[in-house]
Amino acid sequence: MATEEHKRLADVVKGTHALLRAEYHQYGAKIAWERHLARNDVLQEYAASMQKLAVKCWANNNSKRDGTYCRVEWIKTQCKEYFLSGGKEKYDKREQDINTKISLLPENSRVENQTCENDRIDMENESLNFHEQRLSILDVGSCYNPLSTDNAFDVTAIDLTPAAGIFKCDFLNVAIGKEKVLSWDTQEIHQLPANFFDSVVFSLLLEYLPCPKQRYVCCRNAYDVLKSGGILIIVSPDSKHVGANARLMKSWRYTLSKMGFMRIKYEKLRHIHCLVFRKCVWKDVAIRWSKLQNFSETDRKYMSETEIFIPQDFQTICFKEKQERLDKYDEIHLATAFSELPFNNEMF
Repeated sequence: MATEEHKRLADVVKGTHALLRAEYHQYGAKIAWERHLARNDVLQEYAASMQKLAVKCWANNNSKRDGTYCRVEWIKTQCKEYFLSGGKEKYDKREQDINTKISLLPENSRVENQTCENDRIDMENESLNFHEQRLSILDVGSCYNPLSTDNAFDVTAIDLTPAAGIFKCDFLNVAIGKEKVLSWDTQEIHQLPANFFDSVVFSLLLEYLPCPKQRYVCCRNAYDVLKSGGILIIVSPDSKHVGANARLMKSWRYTLSKMGFMRIKYEKLRHIHCLVFRKCVWKDVAIRWSKLQNFSETDRKYMSETEIFIPQDFQTICFKEKQERLDKYDEIHLATAFSELPFNNEMF
C-alpha cells in the first residue's frame, strides 16, 4: 500500500504534468514550454520527487520480480543483446538484404541510400573493434543517471534540472553539430554531436511533453545524434491491456519509419510499453514498411508524419474555472489524464 510520502511525491509529478498540459492548451506549445523552463522551483521539486520515487518506491517493487522487468534493467538488457550478443550484426544483414531487393525494383529512388553510404562505410570500420569499446549512451530526462552503474556503458545523462553527474540540457532545443559543446562551467550542454551515440534512451520521457509535435522533435533529434545502426529505446507507461492502445503503438512505428527508424523490438510489460527502434543505414529500408501499410479510415487519423500521439491527446481537457489558476483541475479529470503513469503502489 502506498505511503503518504509516496502519494505526496506522486502528486508533485502529476501536478507538474497537469500544469504543463493545461498551459499548452491555453497558450500553445512554445510559450507553455518557456513558462515551464522558467519555473526553477517547480523543476527542482519535480526532479527530486522523481528521483525519490524511482530509488525508494519503485526500487522496492522491482525487487519482487513479479514476471516483469524493472524498466532500467530492460533497457540495459536490450543494449547488451543488440550490441554485444549479435543483435546488431543480425539486423545489419537483414537491412542489407532488404536494401538489395529494393535496389532491384525499377526506377526506385536511391537518394537516401546514397546519402547514407559514408555512414555504412564508417559502420563497417567501427565493427572491427566494436566489442572492445564501451557503449555510448545518451540518456534523455535521466533524472538520477541509473544507467551509469553499468561499466559496459559510457553514459551522457541529460535533464532539465540535473543532479550530480548529469548535464543540464533541453533536448527539444539543443543544437546538433560536429561536436559536444559545454557551458563555461561544464555543467550544461549547448550542442550535441551528430551521428555519435550508439543508443538514445527515452524512459518515461515522451509523456512529459504536452504536444505531439514536441515528441516528434525529440525523436528527430535522437535520429540525428545516433550513429547509423544505433538504437532508440523508448519506455512508455500504459497500465491497460496490450490491445487497448495498439493503434497508437502502430502510429509510432509509422511516424518513426518515415523518419528512418525500423522497429526491431516491442514488448508490452506490466504497466509499460517497451520499444527499440534502429536507425537504418539505408533510409529507404525503414520507409518501405510505411509504404506497405493499408490503413483503415479509423487507423488513418492516428497516422502522422510529424506528430507522436499519446492517449491523453485524445481526451477532452476540462477546467473547473477556465480563467483562474491553471493548476486547479477537476479531480476526476486529473485522475483520468494521468492514470497511465506508473505512480501507484503496484507500478514501478
